[in-house]
Amino acid sequence: MSPADNYVFPNELHITWTVMIVLYPYITGMVAGAFIVSSFYHVFGMEKLKPVAKFALVSSLAFLLFATVPLLMHLGRPDRAFNIMFTPSFTSAMSGFGFVYSFYLIIVVLEVWLSYRADLINKYLNSRGIAKFIYNIVILGNTTDNEETRNLDKKLVCLYPARLCRFSFWFD
Repeated sequence: MSPADNYVFPNELHITWTVMIVLYPYITGMVAGAFIVSSFYHVFGMEKLKPVAKFALVSSLAFLLFATVPLLMHLGRPDRAFNIMFTPSFTSAMSGFGFVYSFYLIIVVLEVWLSYRADLINKYLNSRGIAKFIYNIVILGNTTDNEETRNLDKKLVCLYPARLCRFSFWFD
C-alpha cells in the first residue's frame, strides 16, 4: 500500500451536491412553471387563467432574477461570474448558459413591461414628485395609452396577430 492510496484531493473534502446546487433546478422550475401559466393566458387566450396571469409573469421574473444565486454562492469566487459575459468562450457550456439566461431574462422583462405598461401609465398620471419621475423612466416617457397601443402591446406579447393567438379551444 502506497502513501498515495490515502490521499484525498481538496475538492473531494466536500459533498458535491449541496443544498445550493439542488435549489437551482427547483428555482428554475418555478420560473418555467410560472411563465407557462402566464403564457397560457397571454399567448393562447385561456380566459380561466386571467386572474393569475400577470401575477405568474411577475413571479416568474422574481424567481428568474434570483435563480443563479445558489450557483453563485456555491462557487468559490462568485465575484468572477460576470467574466463569463465579458470574456465569452463559445465552446464553454457555462458561457452558453449565461447567454441563454440573459436572452430569457430580456424576454421576460419585455413581457412584464408590455403587460403592465397601461398600469404604469395610469400610475404615472396619478402620481407626483419622485414617484412620477421614476414612472416616467419606467414607461420610457411614452404616456400614450389607447386601444391601439394596448392592441400593439398584446400583439408584441403574443408575437403573432391576435387572431392567431386564440388557441383556447385546445384547452377547453
